[in-house]
Amino acid sequence: MNFVRGLFSVDSPLMRFLSKLADLMILNILFLVTSVPLVTIGASLTALNYVTFRMVMGTEGQVARDYFRSFRQNFRQATAIWVVLLLFAFVLQYDVRLTWGAAGTMNAVVLSVGLVGCVALVMELLYVFPVLAKFDNTVRGTMKNALGLALRHPGRTISMFMPPFALGLLTFYTVTTMRWGILAWVAIGFSGVAYCNAFPMKKTFEELVGPMTAAVVEDEDEAGDE
Repeated sequence: MNFVRGLFSVDSPLMRFLSKLADLMILNILFLVTSVPLVTIGASLTALNYVTFRMVMGTEGQVARDYFRSFRQNFRQATAIWVVLLLFAFVLQYDVRLTWGAAGTMNAVVLSVGLVGCVALVMELLYVFPVLAKFDNTVRGTMKNALGLALRHPGRTISMFMPPFALGLLTFYTVTTMRWGILAWVAIGFSGVAYCNAFPMKKTFEELVGPMTAAVVEDEDEAGDE
């Protein structure tokens, strides 16, 4: 009986895990709802990374309150970055589609540039919104710093790419896995990926500003609210 009481006590590992799981599911729903207009996806990704980073730091508060605070504070810059990346992605897909399989040295060069650009775009997407969620900077400065961090830490960049890539690959592996994969993305996929990537991102940020304690993070958030 004591074992059962301990298992379901508020501070037990099981209950802490279930609480974290519930928070991630709520966070995933918030992300999906606020991403519906599509143009708001940048702000949604920033808020998603802000909350999951707080979870990893152990400074999380109320999920919805933290999410919408970051969404509101970073909306303009996040939207500008998102539009720039969308335009870049459009140009790259046009370039690759036009030169793929085409003969000639010039086509090969243009295709190579396009493929390099695709890699750079992926790296930028992995870093830019977490960086925006953590640091105050201009749109140009944020994008430049994000790409610099991605290039400086290739091992972490690859490790951050693996969770969404693996889940996406499993989702579209067969018709059956597609059904379960879509369910996973809707239930906890986006927040789960952001949570996993918050761990290597935390190490990267600590190398920039030094070890970040819970007190420091809380002080920064309180200052940002004033």
